[in-house]
Amino acid sequence: MLPRERAEKILTLHAAGWPVQAIADHIGHSHQTIRDYINGRRTPGTRAPRPSLLTEPLASYCRQRLTEDPHLRTSVLFKEVADLGFQGSRATLYRELDRRLLVLADRRKTNSQEEDPPVPSEMSRTLARRHERTPVLPQPVAPIAGETLNSYLARIAQANHLTVTEVLAVLPTWFATKTNNIDDRAQHHMLAPAATQALHELAHLTSTTSASLAHALPAFGTDESPVRATTACHRCTARLGIRQPVPVHLPIHHKVCTQHGIWLSDLGEPHLDLSICPEITTAQRRANRLLRRFTPQQLTLAHQTAVEAVPPWPASPAAVPHHWKYRLLALQTHNHHRGIPTELDTYSHAAIYPDAIELAAAVLAKHPHDPARSTGEDSPHLRTMEPAVHGHFATQDSSPQVRATASGTTR
Repeated sequence: MLPRERAEKILTLHAAGWPVQAIADHIGHSHQTIRDYINGRRTPGTRAPRPSLLTEPLASYCRQRLTEDPHLRTSVLFKEVADLGFQGSRATLYRELDRRLLVLADRRKTNSQEEDPPVPSEMSRTLARRHERTPVLPQPVAPIAGETLNSYLARIAQANHLTVTEVLAVLPTWFATKTNNIDDRAQHHMLAPAATQALHELAHLTSTTSASLAHALPAFGTDESPVRATTACHRCTARLGIRQPVPVHLPIHHKVCTQHGIWLSDLGEPHLDLSICPEITTAQRRANRLLRRFTPQQLTLAHQTAVEAVPPWPASPAAVPHHWKYRLLALQTHNHHRGIPTELDTYSHAAIYPDAIELAAAVLAKHPHDPARSTGEDSPHLRTMEPAVHGHFATQDSSPQVRATASGTTR
């Protein structure tokens, strides 16, 4: 920032008719600095704002992640945006989120408490102590992929006509400490050493293999991929005799149960039957194929950016049956008989999904480091390709690119 007197002198000389070249030579600053003051991009005595390292696409990504995963820890979110090319520190991200979303200050305090839950001083020895006689429950219960620990323990208790307290009483105290956390995915350093022993105890109690429990339950921390909070497909769980909703954490790109054509809405919102719009299920399969050469974060960022660029209205009357507004009405009509209110945002998210994935795929195809640009999306070589280099979307606002793609690909 120039001193106020010097900045005001630039404006005075410009008002007197001096050209930019003459002012720059006289003041001793670059042409760009002179033009910034003349054109009003800088104000005398006011420091120019520091450019934000959190680009609009990344900010939109953060909003979406915090919406679809209510207990997402900010440390995990920082790792995700860093993988996408965010160049700032963790403190910089927190500051940007506080400025843009206005809810992160209290959330960060809560997350900090979750990451470091209070653990008694002798807990480490207690956690590692093996029960001499761990019973075997008469009714085994299979875990659901991504199921929360609290949900699984509750189903175990219900199936065996017990209370959760009674189930916890015969398990290591690791489980009681873990279930007291809002987010059971948090891996406290004092809990981690006892996780393997706790896993074996639970497997013995439920007559289930340790491998299947570790693969299904995020509480054991075997998979650090980004996830979203939702409930398991109600048709999948009904086949197992489960009638109540099962809270799960699924991969962030997993929006549809492709087996039953069910839209897996965010946590607390009803699922939608997609049989009237099979193209939504097809779009999920296309998203799965894109993961052969892009990371889940890159796909989610591209999808979120594309959502904002999908045309709100069809280009012509002939395009109406293929437009997401038409799909929206079809979904609302088809699901109304299930008592689902028609004004939910879930309908819009599902209806726009095929168009957004189409645009996201078009933008990802222009990725400068995409190894499959010349081979096509379904090339057999994609199975062995390395993920694309991170940071393409973080360094520039790709909305104009997506909008250009939208105008060229809209049906």
